[in-house]
Amino acid sequence: MEPKPSEPLRVACVGASVTFGRGLPNRRVQCYPAVLQRLADERFGAGGWLVRNFGYSGATVSRGSNEPYWQTPSFTAATRFEPQLVLMMLGTNDAQFANEAARQTLAADLVDLVEHFRQFGAEVLVADPPPAFPPVAEIDFDALRDEVRPTIRRVVGEIGAPLVDFLTPLADTAADFPDGLHPTAPVAERIAQIAFEALLERLPAG
Repeated sequence: MEPKPSEPLRVACVGASVTFGRGLPNRRVQCYPAVLQRLADERFGAGGWLVRNFGYSGATVSRGSNEPYWQTPSFTAATRFEPQLVLMMLGTNDAQFANEAARQTLAADLVDLVEHFRQFGAEVLVADPPPAFPPVAEIDFDALRDEVRPTIRRVVGEIGAPLVDFLTPLADTAADFPDGLHPTAPVAERIAQIAFEALLERLPAG
């Protein structure tokens, strides 16, 4: 869907608690989508981009999991937003021990989630999510490393979606993930900068 000349570029940040901003003192200002909006305003002026946060804490890709993104209010809201660009940052919660069986459909469900937004004309970028650091009791770190991340990378390659690497540039930031899962405000800013640079490369022509 192409914007009218006077309309802002609609950018949807789809994800779980890192996108939502869990753990930040003032998440509405410090979460990465809010920082992303400020970066866009600085580059393009106010009203150039409209960035919305559709993060839902605990959300997963897998439909059979304990908190599938598909069944959240954020999914419904993101769909109604009719975004032109989508940055999808999901997968860490799929590595929960409780979701071992549900991960069998991770690849197919990821394809379907990307295609859901593509059917409205959106360009969908998929994240290799930020690092998680042990100990986090509910996360199977072996599954995250050996199953979830490789599946994400393989799927995006097969369907031709851009992969945004948040793992490598943040691998040395354990001290900035106080609970092992959720970053401090400075790292949220780094996430926003990585996201902004990736999104700039996918701007619609014209």
